[in-house]
Amino acid sequence: MELGSRELLDKYDRSGITRLHLRMVFISGMGFLTDAYDLFVLSTALPILVSFFGITASHNIFSSAQVSFLGLHISSVTLEEGLLGSIALFGAFIGAFVFGRMADRFGRKVMYVVDLSIMTAFALISAFSSSVPMLMASRFFLGMGIGGDYPVSSTLMSEYSGIRHRGKLVSMVFAMQGFGLLLGAMVGVLSVAFLPLGVAWRVMLGAGAVPSAAVIYFRSKVDETPRFRVVSSERPEAREKVRLSRYWLPILGTAGSWFLFDMAFYGTSINNGLVLSYLGYGTVVGNIRATILNIAIGNALIASVFSVPGYWIAVGTIDRVGRKTLQWLGFSVMAAVYFIIATHYRGLLDAIYMFIALYGVSFLFGNIGPNTTTFILPTELFPTEIRTTGHGIASGSAKFGAGLFTLMLPSIMASMGVPNLMLILGSISVAGMVLTLFAIKETKNERLEETSSLSGYGILAYGKSTATKTGKK
Repeated sequence: MELGSRELLDKYDRSGITRLHLRMVFISGMGFLTDAYDLFVLSTALPILVSFFGITASHNIFSSAQVSFLGLHISSVTLEEGLLGSIALFGAFIGAFVFGRMADRFGRKVMYVVDLSIMTAFALISAFSSSVPMLMASRFFLGMGIGGDYPVSSTLMSEYSGIRHRGKLVSMVFAMQGFGLLLGAMVGVLSVAFLPLGVAWRVMLGAGAVPSAAVIYFRSKVDETPRFRVVSSERPEAREKVRLSRYWLPILGTAGSWFLFDMAFYGTSINNGLVLSYLGYGTVVGNIRATILNIAIGNALIASVFSVPGYWIAVGTIDRVGRKTLQWLGFSVMAAVYFIIATHYRGLLDAIYMFIALYGVSFLFGNIGPNTTTFILPTELFPTEIRTTGHGIASGSAKFGAGLFTLMLPSIMASMGVPNLMLILGSISVAGMVLTLFAIKETKNERLEETSSLSGYGILAYGKSTATKTGKK
């Protein structure tokens, strides 16, 4: 790296939080507000879609009452519900890999605009769907844009940030998801309360185009990141020294822990309405509008009381406590909550608000910990030459896990019940905690060139720094 390049990167590494950083938090964060809105608004819209398209045992895309899968006979209705909820996540799985690789090749700025344009277009198209296949296709392409935004926006923010505030700034971008969750819940409540149900779901899905469209222009004016410019000026020598295969342990740690977390988080979040209705919360026999409205209010309650505060607690603690600590701690609390619900399920049914409180705590600590940290760590554990590729692998793997579990959760719950579902979620969370301890290293207060070195991995490195601390050379 030439002296001029080193001085340029030192300037950004030493910087505090500037107006440029806050502007980038807003225009990147609006993408994640949209991501969360588009994915989680379906929790309220899904019961309406089932009714609107007349999905029944005799009328579904499989043309049969049951489907055989891995030796199991699954209800076609619950499987179609699972597909409607998960198809965007499978699109995100593809989008993260594709856009992550392209952003390392062509730059962060170009992909920064393209992914948001795709999200805007297909949110609108999904709202005008005339059939279930059309809705699934449009949601799949919407998901590709969502998946692409993960590696691009996170890396762009990380590569512009100073050492002392990098975790805070990147987590602020991600924390905008919380407002997307809340916005989705509120739009759901208002749509169901004041619009015909056949119009309400279209408004819910189409409204996702508004926040993304609002910042496309501003994204087009953002400069390429300094680190990508430096690496681009040194090609091809720099690229020849960096091989993705050498980073198998960071890939295992980031992709594996994110895969496990998203299985639990998205599987329950997108199916919140199903979980609440299965418990009998808000159900009004013979009145689908009242039932859906109550579920939407329940979603809004969980988002405002638990989800949103969790994101911002992470913002305030990430650079002091550290990424690794928050991640294994979050997994641990999630596991404890799921096991408590599983073992005390019958008693909690008689105290439904206690159930919701415990259930909400799993979202609170999920957001304080692994939901935020799994987003940040891939921007720090991979070098600039393959940073968005590595993040794309991690976030893409996560969205595949999310899609898989979201697809199967209605069938799991129908065949095994809530207690066994919670045991599965608890076991997944324990696996995430163990993988974090063994395959993630701490990255707080270090330069990106140091965090992306291959030294210091594993449980023996916990709490230790293997690189220069802030303010030292």
